[in-house]
Amino acid sequence: MSEDVRDPVAMAAARLESAVEALVTALSRPKPMAAPLQGDEADMVPRAEVAAMAERLDATIARLRLALAEELRTAENPGDKSQGE
Repeated sequence: MSEDVRDPVAMAAARLESAVEALVTALSRPKPMAAPLQGDEADMVPRAEVAAMAERLDATIARLRLALAEELRTAENPGDKSQGE
């Protein structure tokens, strides 16, 4: 288990899961009662911010998938040292 703590891929996955949980928590909070607003002003979080965050998360997930695939390839071929050279 101590290996998982030092594994950068596992650490990145844990941080990503934590960020997603924080988003779920923030988005599940009830909206405060206020005067009705128009358009983007009606959202607690502006749509542009949500879209930008979604793009960053998508990019992070893609990088994590690539890192996991590379990690699996390395684990399957432990004698292949071409990656470090």
